[in-house]
Amino acid sequence: MPHESAATRDDELAGIRGQLEGERARLDGELRGLAGPGGNGRRDAPFPEHPTEHAGDMAEHERTQALQKTLRQMHAQVEEALGRMGRGEYGRCRSCGAEIAIERLRALPHATRCIPCQEAGRG
Repeated sequence: MPHESAATRDDELAGIRGQLEGERARLDGELRGLAGPGGNGRRDAPFPEHPTEHAGDMAEHERTQALQKTLRQMHAQVEEALGRMGRGEYGRCRSCGAEIAIERLRALPHATRCIPCQEAGRG
């Protein structure tokens, strides 16, 4: 892998920041959409009667809750990556301290470990 200049890496990281900000906006929109009008996405099941009368609704509610949980986790990863950028810690492996390859960051912008450490299960 050819060594890139610091300016090239900085340009790449600026592009990745834009990618992360776009992902954050997309996730915000999806979470708002799942929450419904005036909701926060954490409401109780809307069917207090006998469960068998609302089995389909319950299944849909559970699916929505699982999707919201996944989206919140993804949102947290994006926010954490943007925070690392702001602190100047982005792009460094949390396990070994090496620079994470720009290709990996492009593919997985919230990556916190380099490929060798990820594969080794370190950290």
